[in-house]
Amino acid sequence: MDKKRNPKKIIKKILLVIGIIITILASILIIIAIKQLQQEEILKKEILNYSNKDLALDNFKIEIKSKGDYAYIEEAIKKYYKELSDNVKEINSYLTKEEFTKILSAENLAKDHPDFTLSHSTIKNIKEKMKKLLGNIEKLCDEKTVKSLVDKEKLNDAEYYYDLYLELMYTKKDIKELEKVKEKMKDLSNTLGEFLDKVDEMLTYLQINDDQIEYKNNQVLFKSETTLTEYKKLLTELQAIASKFANLGNNKSTEGSQI
Repeated sequence: MDKKRNPKKIIKKILLVIGIIITILASILIIIAIKQLQQEEILKKEILNYSNKDLALDNFKIEIKSKGDYAYIEEAIKKYYKELSDNVKEINSYLTKEEFTKILSAENLAKDHPDFTLSHSTIKNIKEKMKKLLGNIEKLCDEKTVKSLVDKEKLNDAEYYYDLYLELMYTKKDIKELEKVKEKMKDLSNTLGEFLDKVDEMLTYLQINDDQIEYKNNQVLFKSETTLTEYKKLLTELQAIASKFANLGNNKSTEGSQI
């Protein structure tokens, strides 16, 4: 006849097993939580580094350091900064091209007169490119664009990770800075358009008065004092517009925008 099992011993064994299981589960959860925190720190560090880069000068190569949903957020933010930087760099490349910077040089005027076909074409192309690029930057700084960079449906814990994303990319300070950049892009676009229009006007003036001008030994020689005076006036107006670019750069309302 079997001995009766001691209920107390059975309960103790069950509780022991349950305790061991809970301890194991707790350890696993703690390890997971620690790893999650580590990934979050990696993400925050990477985004901080990216946000401190110079959009016009630094390399925005995309290398993902975090994992899981953090990696998805990291990639979205880094792609955003890279696109922003690419547009800024392309603007700089167009504005520093020799064909543009020397458009009013005696050498170019002598070569392209009397119709200045190439010069007019260069200005038209730059206008179109600048309008597109500045529009891209303005759109990237728009609230709707920033908030749509991350798709909640692709996140496991949507609310947590999306809130984390907003914490990294759309704080009150970020909103303020993006608004500054948008305003700066509008001002830059208007000033640049005004500048290019004035260059175009000067070329047209030279074209109309070609019989009053001589291009010789890399010099532009005006046969008429009246024609020279009018051209100097246009040049002064161009210089006044050019000074606006310096004012845009020094404007306190754009401080910290990095553009």
